Amino acid sequence: MKSGADRDDGELHPLATEVAWGRLQSAVDEGAMRLVKTAFSPIIRETKDFCVMILNREGQSIVQSTVSIPAFIGTMPHTMQAMLAQRPLAQWSEGDALCTNDPWLGAGHLPDFNIAIPIFRHGALDGFVGVIAHMADIGGRGFVADARELYEEGLRIPVVPLRAGGRPNALLLDIIRANVRLPAQVTGDLEAMLAAGDYVVRRTRALLDAMPEVGIEAMSRRIHALCEAAMRAAIRELPDGDYANAGYIEADDADLKVAVTVRIRGDEIVVDYTGSSAQVARGINSTLGYTTSYSAYGLKCLLAPEVPINDGALRPITVTAPAGCLVNCTHPAAVAARSQVGHMLPSLIYGALAPASPAGVVADCGSPRPMVYLSGQDDAKRPFALTLFLHGGMGAGAESDGIACSAFPTNSAAVPTEIVELATPVLIEEKELVADSGGDGRRRGGLGQKMRLRVTGANPVRVSVLAQRARHPARGLFGGEDGAPTRVRLNGADGAALFKVMHLARGDVVEVSSPGGGGFGDPAGRPPALRASDRAAGYLSEVEVRDGAQGER
Repeated sequence: MKSGADRDDGELHPLATEVAWGRLQSAVDEGAMRLVKTAFSPIIRETKDFCVMILNREGQSIVQSTVSIPAFIGTMPHTMQAMLAQRPLAQWSEGDALCTNDPWLGAGHLPDFNIAIPIFRHGALDGFVGVIAHMADIGGRGFVADARELYEEGLRIPVVPLRAGGRPNALLLDIIRANVRLPAQVTGDLEAMLAAGDYVVRRTRALLDAMPEVGIEAMSRRIHALCEAAMRAAIRELPDGDYANAGYIEADDADLKVAVTVRIRGDEIVVDYTGSSAQVARGINSTLGYTTSYSAYGLKCLLAPEVPINDGALRPITVTAPAGCLVNCTHPAAVAARSQVGHMLPSLIYGALAPASPAGVVADCGSPRPMVYLSGQDDAKRPFALTLFLHGGMGAGAESDGIACSAFPTNSAAVPTEIVELATPVLIEEKELVADSGGDGRRRGGLGQKMRLRVTGANPVRVSVLAQRARHPARGLFGGEDGAPTRVRLNGADGAALFKVMHLARGDVVEVSSPGGGGFGDPAGRPPALRASDRAAGYLSEVEVRDGAQGER
């Protein structure tokens, strides 16, 4: 099959680059909207746990949907290159679609499906559209963290065709249907992903036909060069040096160490996780691809937030970790709840770089945010499986208080209460901000939130709460105080087990409070005007809420 590399794309004019870039951005955003409108499961429709991307022939990212999970932005190029290693360009045909959910080739755990669709124009392969989305179920033990190895966590699919020459892989779809709790939702979401990808292919072809001077290869070279230069310039603003930090992951009664050293040399950064604990027989291990993605994303937000994120912007960043450690686990490690490690990495990096960029970093964030996984059968014996996210407070920065209930460092949204109560035999009795949960400081950490759920159905409901920050709350910076810890209560009593599956009966109540963000700077330095506004922002102690106290704190 002829490749687009046979054409001479030349060098793009800056104006053509800007116009073409805008049209590609519109294409992936419209593709993402089509995915949202046609998806079957709430985790795609409501939570927006997906990414739509255009890549060049080498599998390098160019542009992705504005609504994208940061992990996917970093892992999809890795997945695409793994696919190309197994199926070279000459073996792709129009109408093909390859897929995989292998954690070491894809986005780090089995629920995330990765699909790649080739972009052909006039018989030449110009690039690819990548679509990633979190499936409602993938079999096994479900979205829990107490599996001992990957085989317990669900169906693992290598790089195989989901569609060949426009014809669906019926055998693969039958295998998926036979192994998941929600076959209609899962296969419906796969069809929605294909439809979204096909739309982006058509839009990209239309762009290339309307602007014959533009080619994907020429555009990727131009965009990558600009973004790489901007990122290198930002890195050069930081002083050279080795900056270290460490944090702890809570696993049952043990604490696991994640150690990081950020090495800055000129216009390059190496993030090294040597010294981290070994992988464990729990589903909280992270693959190196997932670790790399969140490490690079955290640095990108700190150093050059205005620069588009793509392979060019990430070239100056290298991430390393010893094989077999918590952040570079090896097969067959359990990885379902790998976000419990990955979402903490930006805060660890910011803590390390605080001496180098005190005005740029933020204090520890209330992340990873707690996740509540519900599964079972309703009173009509229909299976259900749903994951809820409770975002924690953002860490405060040098010039601003932290944001309440922020999803950082991910972009996932919360499932609306009405959807939860329609999809499961669970009633959400309460959902509110946790007063005074942000760490005090010259700038205050963002607030966490509390959610109380009651089981209303006759059948038992399997509930798993995946959370961190119960023993190690979000730390403040430069004299700022720590945020409030995660709190989980069962039927009014503290001590509900994290990472353990609970089987709850009708009337049982689970209450989860997400952690607050760390404060920034000495609380004594908080300006009076900001202290006066604390009350309106919800910064009230439990005593003040109970007694209705007035006046300044």
